[in-house]
Amino acid sequence: MHVGPFFLLFIFALMPAAVGAQPVGVSLIGEGRDNVMQNWEVSHEKWRAQPKWHPSSTNPPPLPIAKAVEIADSWLRKRHADVNKLALSQVMLRTQSQTGHGVDERWFYRIEFQPVIAGRKVWGADLVAVVLFDGTVVVPRSEPYATTTK
Repeated sequence: MHVGPFFLLFIFALMPAAVGAQPVGVSLIGEGRDNVMQNWEVSHEKWRAQPKWHPSSTNPPPLPIAKAVEIADSWLRKRHADVNKLALSQVMLRTQSQTGHGVDERWFYRIEFQPVIAGRKVWGADLVAVVLFDGTVVVPRSEPYATTTK
């Protein structure tokens, strides 16, 4: 059976563009709350440029924890200018979720604060900053959850 060139063009036109394509960036974290999904991603180039480090190393992380917290605090205060006081609630070292999929293993900080209103921490109103080892804060991309109705 002979397949004509127009048939082949038709088949390729029906295929999604993403099939076999490399992801545009490296996915670090995806978190959802209140029907909004936040995704922290960086370019492959930015990711490969990060200092290598591993928790089993005898050396401390390339970016000291105190400096990472300072960077996160400053960034969150600018982003949430209406919040006068923040309380640090969590500092986490994380590796990205794509190791083994052609993405080099690197580590970063996920730093969480709670706003303080009238002297009390507001739990459940987490403010999160993702800080890379070069001091860069990754800005999350927010999108609504896709909902299905039947």
